[in-house]
Amino acid sequence: MKCESIAVLFVINILILPVHADEDIEVNPMFGDKSNQLAIHGGESFRSDGFEKLHFGAISYSQPDTFFRLPARNNIEVGAYKGDGALGKFDVNFFGFSKDVALLSGTNSYLSLGLGAYIKDKKTDRISSKFTFGEKLAVGYRFDNGINVELFARHFSNGGLTEKNSGQNFAGLTLGYSF
Repeated sequence: MKCESIAVLFVINILILPVHADEDIEVNPMFGDKSNQLAIHGGESFRSDGFEKLHFGAISYSQPDTFFRLPARNNIEVGAYKGDGALGKFDVNFFGFSKDVALLSGTNSYLSLGLGAYIKDKKTDRISSKFTFGEKLAVGYRFDNGINVELFARHFSNGGLTEKNSGQNFAGLTLGYSF
């Protein structure tokens, strides 16, 4: 079994098999006392030389969970990145699963780290595989009315599964509603 196959199986196990802790966790800061969340995500791509006109958009459905006694959420996402002009060659649609874990949290605020696995509809010059991993760092706040706001940085790459893998980075904003 190749190292890449082992990495893929490891990520799938982390995403699919929830790690439930004791019920001593209080309210999940990403959800409050709610058990479902819908969110829209939007952002811009950035490279080492600054931002570029490659836009990111996604919709996600999430449910609360725990991960080693930390508040977490499981996500199903569908989205795309679309470029202006010459960047249109990087246009991609994707679908995937991810888990976000609140590493630091207060009653309504949190700093989360996420990991996901995604399938894209095509290969590009930056990521020459249809299978992609995604990492996310976000700082968020949940208002008492169930509205969440997050600032995020995301990175998509195939983890070295192919030779072309310069990755894709995005920074942006998420608006969510917990119900």
